[in-house]
Amino acid sequence: MKNLIIVNGTINNYEFYLPWVKGYDQIICADGGVTHARKLGLTPTQIVGDLDSASSEDIIFFQEQGIPIQKFSKRKDKTDTHLALEYAFETDPTSITIIGGLGTRFDHSLANIHLLALSLEKKIPAVIINEYNYICMVNDTIELLSENGSIVSLLSFTPKVTGVSTQGLSYPLQDAILFSASSHGISNEIIQTSAKVSIQEGILLIIQARE
Repeated sequence: MKNLIIVNGTINNYEFYLPWVKGYDQIICADGGVTHARKLGLTPTQIVGDLDSASSEDIIFFQEQGIPIQKFSKRKDKTDTHLALEYAFETDPTSITIIGGLGTRFDHSLANIHLLALSLEKKIPAVIINEYNYICMVNDTIELLSENGSIVSLLSFTPKVTGVSTQGLSYPLQDAILFSASSHGISNEIIQTSAKVSIQEGILLIIQARE
């Protein structure tokens, strides 16, 4: 089951997302993500959150369509994105795509990136996408498509990542070690239609950027 999670982060160019929001079996809106859903012409299958950032107009709009809402207290230990992700996990997803997960609140943006590790633990492919970035994590091997962004940064999410090897990148790595307190893996470039990155131990954060 392919899952799309729509969060209340920054979306400026809705047209950009249209190819990315097709073909999902389940669409989960985290709180104010309902506004983005309406602007994209999408109907969520579930709304999750404390609803402090969702407009009453958007909530009523989807309530009238019978969309279920799981409302939480504002005093909680998890963000709305975290709750939406946990809801997705309960539905046995095959993949998870998050849009609206980045924005002006850097704390929330960083937390959302950290949440990708939860999907990785469950062996569920997950990505965060916006107009400029395609973000994922890997603990084994992954193929990167240049169409998702030709600039590639490899960052150690764990204190270190060992056995980092690449194919199809301008600056190749072979059995390298990347450390979290280092910028060594920033701004590489895919020089073919795709590239391959593999590691032996640790968790690698991969950011493909578009300019």
